[in-house]
Amino acid sequence: MRATLHQLKVFRQVAISMNYTKAADKLGLSQPAVSIQLKQLENNLDLFLFEKIGKTLYLTNAGKALKQFCDELFVSFDNIDMTLSGLKGELTGDFCLSAVTSAKYFTPHLLGAFHKRHPKVNLHLDIVNREQIIERLHENKDDLVIMGLLPENIPLTKHPFVENPIILIASPQHALAKRDNIALTELSQHAFIHREKGSGTRKAIEEVVKAGGVELSVNMTLGNSETIKQAVMADLGISAVSRHSVALELATNTLVELKVEGFPLVKTWYVVHHESKHLSPIAKAFVEFVLSEEENVAALCNRFLEHHFVSKKHSV
Repeated sequence: MRATLHQLKVFRQVAISMNYTKAADKLGLSQPAVSIQLKQLENNLDLFLFEKIGKTLYLTNAGKALKQFCDELFVSFDNIDMTLSGLKGELTGDFCLSAVTSAKYFTPHLLGAFHKRHPKVNLHLDIVNREQIIERLHENKDDLVIMGLLPENIPLTKHPFVENPIILIASPQHALAKRDNIALTELSQHAFIHREKGSGTRKAIEEVVKAGGVELSVNMTLGNSETIKQAVMADLGISAVSRHSVALELATNTLVELKVEGFPLVKTWYVVHHESKHLSPIAKAFVEFVLSEEENVAALCNRFLEHHFVSKKHSV
């Protein structure tokens, strides 16, 4: 194939951005320079790689095939750089991790501890909901993903690393707030605030109440833990959340954990990736860090509760 590495790099960036101007900005080139490189590449290959319909740019079949080749090629370049740096005793390169919203409270602490071991690694973290996580897994956007409830239709390699307790929360003014040994059936008598469909927390609570023959009285559905916490504080209902997401509120008594039979539901956080994915040296190092330091990682995930948030409670 008659193509330079620079031409392939330019082509790949345009194929990612699907916009000449954005690709030029990303590459630090002028738009004419990008156009010239692509024109030369198409002439060398004697194939059209892009077609424009209206104002929208599309990849041709040849362009799609070349993009897949370039994706694999540049991943291989990144991996060999990481491998060689590892042989010199240090890891360098980019590491892309995404996590579901309920894991956002401890994931930065986890990355911080990992970065202390490998300070030359460039960290990229995206916090998204479960539906977006699944989409990212389908599109292979990340090196690794942190999530709780795993999708059944994607073949994944999973590494369990810390418990994820799902609890029921209420305002301190709620009728159940000071009760002990609350029967599961009593939940049907109180307004309940659900997470959005597809949420792992929602699925966990739905399975429990269904098994107990309980029908929740859902009065609203909200899209993230922060909004749910505010609604529960306003005494608009009770809800189910990961205990990791309400550490500050429990410590400062702005929310209370309800003592309902069968709770907390002890689930697990996983580090996952596609079964067929070839992990970069950095991704392998992160998995090894999480698994080899399991006890320390578990303590790390709760550190903000035991140290930072509890100290705030005493200062309130």
